Amino acid sequence: MKKAFVFLFSVLLFISIISCTTIPVSLAPPSATKSGPRTIILDDKSISEKEVGGFISWYCQDFRNEGPVLVEVGYYGDPNLEGSGFILYDGGYTGESTYYRRAGLERRWDWGPNDSDYTFVIKPDGTGLYYDFTTVKPGESTKAKEVYKCHQR
Repeated sequence: MKKAFVFLFSVLLFISIISCTTIPVSLAPPSATKSGPRTIILDDKSISEKEVGGFISWYCQDFRNEGPVLVEVGYYGDPNLEGSGFILYDGGYTGESTYYRRAGLERRWDWGPNDSDYTFVIKPDGTGLYYDFTTVKPGESTKAKEVYKCHQR
């Protein structure tokens, strides 16, 4: 009887401990392919990290609760592609091509039908700022529409 009680108590204790632990979510970036080099889809074209010298990117989450990845921005490792970058939406592997540049300590991505309708800036402290200039009149300023916390992959 005592052995059965100890065994049952041990099993319940083990289950309690396991149920309290969280399984870490992999931060492996999503890919359009299940195996091989990571592949992303920009403007309906597949781009493999092998073709562009790798992806240097930041994943961005809600500034307050850092939940799921909402946006990923990056550029290519190949020096011949300097000035080219990308933005991926909704934590996935699809998005748009951008113009990328480093301005002082900040990193900046511009894109849209007029090449600068939208801007994403990452400050040195990892704060990501999203700007929408589609409704801003020439000469006017605007504030960031969204704020994110970004981490380099």
